[in-house]
Amino acid sequence: MGNTILRDAVVISAIGVGMVLTFQHRDKVYAMAGLERPALQQEVALPEPPPKQQVNQGSVVSIPKSLRDGHFWAEATVNSGYVRFLVDTGASSVALTKEDAQKAGLRLHDLEYNVPIRTAGGRNMAARVQLKSIAVGSITLRNVEALVVPEGLETSLLGMSYLGQLQKVEATPSALLLRF
Repeated sequence: MGNTILRDAVVISAIGVGMVLTFQHRDKVYAMAGLERPALQQEVALPEPPPKQQVNQGSVVSIPKSLRDGHFWAEATVNSGYVRFLVDTGASSVALTKEDAQKAGLRLHDLEYNVPIRTAGGRNMAARVQLKSIAVGSITLRNVEALVVPEGLETSLLGMSYLGQLQKVEATPSALLLRF
């Protein structure tokens, strides 16, 4: 089970990091390939996302390293439910198992599973959701983007759609410190 979780986390993280880096450096990628970057045919104005409201600025949360497996496990409240996350700085998004999505009050049958992903178990589809809140200790973030992965993910991942909004994420030999 530990190897499968780690393998899933690594695969999802690698895909996310590769996509982000390619997008951020797309001009260089086109230049290295000797291609002109295609012009957009039409600019489309997207609606403004809801503001990301944060609570308890100035907080520090310490997540101890697990003596059993060496990972960092965060106990969190998601919407109104309780979820245990594997903290994964390499995951581009918070990813919820279907069980944890239900704990968070999401109605799985109402979700649209149209986001292609790849896990250790193979290709899969996920649903993009907006979580009302995720609270880890004294740090609460609102309107956090996440994916619901109905199959192939054994544990929920606390990824960069949450961690990236923090002032600092610092690993020490015995704990992971989240600063907001």
